[in-house]
Amino acid sequence: MNFGTAVSKTRLMDLLWGGNHPAVALPTLESYVSVLRRHLQPGTGRTGPLRTVTGGYTIDRSLVELDLDRFETLTKMASQAEPGAALELLTEALDLASAPLLGDELLPAWAEEERATHAAQVSLARVMAAETALSVGEVGKAIAWGGAAAKEDPLNERAWTALILGLEQNGENTEALRAYDRCRRTIDQELGCAPGPALREAQTRLLRSTAATSRPAEPHRPSHGFTDGGSIALMTDPDVVTRQETGRLRILIVDDHTTFSDLLAGALDREPDLQSVGAAKSVASAVTMFRDLGPDVVIMDLYLPDGSGLNAAERILAEAPETRIVMLTGNPSQEALREAARMGICGFLPKDGALGVMLDTLRHAHAGNMIVNPSLVARWGSTVPSASGPLGK
Repeated sequence: MNFGTAVSKTRLMDLLWGGNHPAVALPTLESYVSVLRRHLQPGTGRTGPLRTVTGGYTIDRSLVELDLDRFETLTKMASQAEPGAALELLTEALDLASAPLLGDELLPAWAEEERATHAAQVSLARVMAAETALSVGEVGKAIAWGGAAAKEDPLNERAWTALILGLEQNGENTEALRAYDRCRRTIDQELGCAPGPALREAQTRLLRSTAATSRPAEPHRPSHGFTDGGSIALMTDPDVVTRQETGRLRILIVDDHTTFSDLLAGALDREPDLQSVGAAKSVASAVTMFRDLGPDVVIMDLYLPDGSGLNAAERILAEAPETRIVMLTGNPSQEALREAARMGICGFLPKDGALGVMLDTLRHAHAGNMIVNPSLVARWGSTVPSASGPLGK
């Protein structure tokens, strides 16, 4: 643990006996050292690697090969080497670190602390090895090392990244998406946040590669309108509301508030029949990500930094009229609602509404349906749009 550095006799006695030194602690320690010398350096007396120094003992580094020291040297060399050479150095280092430090027979707290510190260093070396293997095309090694590191430390995002990118490069897109889902759930549950940009970009690529085969067909477009009581309601055949496709609904989130988007994505992914596929923050990025990902449903904020969510919806629906779009807002105007109905948006929900209502609306949203939460209607007071417009019966 202190290779090449002097350790005092007092420190050694503390390690051996803690705070309960026996009366004969010092002579007992010296006898232990004498026995150790006979085993390490038979016939050399005090001239071997175990040396006596003022007040304690030290090991002469030049006379001993220590696997722990070799491990640290190899990992340091690897951090400064070209990828090919670094991979060889890291492989050798990890071979040396295949067993727990100090075995498992030492139980004192100091030994457990040293084990934990060394285990963290080994995990870091394993992640470095996975990343290096990925950079030189050794995909199998990247998957093995990345998977082992992620299993040891499920919050290590670098380990997950190496594993997922390795699976992607190996053509195992489904398994890569499963790994991403495990990573996202773990980070969300433990840290309350989403994976970083590199992993989200990988997820986008993986989803894009499977989008063509997973996008379901859409039903016909029914009508929509006001009820006699003045509130807006769904006017559609029940058979249309029933979802025809199998599997999880793929949902694109469009909102410039990162915290809201991340929380909503986490809520969607925890549902067995829903899945977030990405998050856009503007009108332009919403249209681009829609083209790239081909989601089943778009949930979009009405107010975006570069314009209205209605503009993004109009551009999306011009290209794909069957797309299901649900708008979120705190206070939509009657004009905005009427325009949304005209272009075929499926619903308006309050951004501060109940999560369960939002999830159910996403499940049942279909092009041509018009669902407006009653709380939004109530905010208009007693004034209701005339029935002569596009929302009229």
